[in-house]
Amino acid sequence: MVYIIYAGVKYNQIRHAIYCKKCMDTIESKDCHDFKSCTCGKVGIDGGTSYNRVIGDLSYMETRSIYMALVNNKKILLPLNIIEQHFYR
Repeated sequence: MVYIIYAGVKYNQIRHAIYCKKCMDTIESKDCHDFKSCTCGKVGIDGGTSYNRVIGDLSYMETRSIYMALVNNKKILLPLNIIEQHFYR
């Protein structure tokens, strides 16, 4: 499972998706080896929540992935700006 550790908390990925800025498609990979590409073919995604693979030019894509942690039985979602910092490094 893919995760991000932020402020000492482990956030597990529950959605692996990207948005194509050219054709305005949001594509999501739901399972391992579930390759998807956008309508214009500029970006692609694979891996579900098992592993992350994005294909294409990063300038055409924005992350739409979701990461969540359980803290004291409460669901906490990781803010998009933190996910983007992880996504673009």
